[in-house]
Amino acid sequence: MRRGSVPRILVVARLTLREALRRRIVVAALVMSGGFLLLYGLGLHYVAVEMAAARGSGAEELIRRAAAAQMLYLGLFPAAMLVALAAVFAGSGSVSADVDSGVAYAVLARPVRRGEIVLGKFIGLAAMLALYALILDGAIVGLARWQLRTPVADWPGALALMALEPVTLLALALLGSTRLPTLANGVLCSAAYAIAFVGGFIEQMGALISNPTAVQLGIVASLLMPIDAVHRKAISMLIPGGLLFGQGAIGLGLGESSTPSVWMIAYAAGYVVVLTALAGRVFQRRDL
Repeated sequence: MRRGSVPRILVVARLTLREALRRRIVVAALVMSGGFLLLYGLGLHYVAVEMAAARGSGAEELIRRAAAAQMLYLGLFPAAMLVALAAVFAGSGSVSADVDSGVAYAVLARPVRRGEIVLGKFIGLAAMLALYALILDGAIVGLARWQLRTPVADWPGALALMALEPVTLLALALLGSTRLPTLANGVLCSAAYAIAFVGGFIEQMGALISNPTAVQLGIVASLLMPIDAVHRKAISMLIPGGLLFGQGAIGLGLGESSTPSVWMIAYAAGYVVVLTALAGRVFQRRDL
């Protein structure tokens, strides 16, 4: 990084956050999240009431733990989709919208490099999305703990990985925004998220039925877009005993064989770095 770049990058990051507030992205995300948390909290309340009324069975504790784990998982899954949508909306037009509106020309007339603009935008949006994921997922975990006494394991590490999820999608959106129109880039990023989700499901089913081909297909999908792999690793860290209900306990029977390794998390971090650097290089060479 060249001398004097850091102050300019931080200025771009601050202006990016201000622009996100002006475009009401944060407000829309908060409204969606508030409605979802209200509905989820009500659901947890009624489940807790029903479980309290069913006390007395010898299998009560086992059923309670299974239901609590299921409710936590069912809350975190749509939350991941909300965060992913926010990443697509925030990142798909991060560069292309400025080029189309002419703002980029005014900014580039000043002593600031294109790579600094891209990195500043990434830092600003990544900070916003990571904070959003931490607040939303943390609220879900807190509600589950409060209403159902859901047992959780490494919740700090799990929340940290959940904050990484939207950043991986943002890196792809930022790269696409340097070359593609906003709408086309939004469709591309949404498709990439869908491929990652389907690939993760195929990998889990392949592990369940001991089909190596299905598992390999899922791994390939995770390499193309590792957001779902990061999510599954976070879930396995959060819920004791593995994904959903643990290995051979209750539920789908999905254990460690379908849980991404720490190397996939390292790959996701490298994925973000490489795509962000590539976005800066592509924008630097783009003919405006």
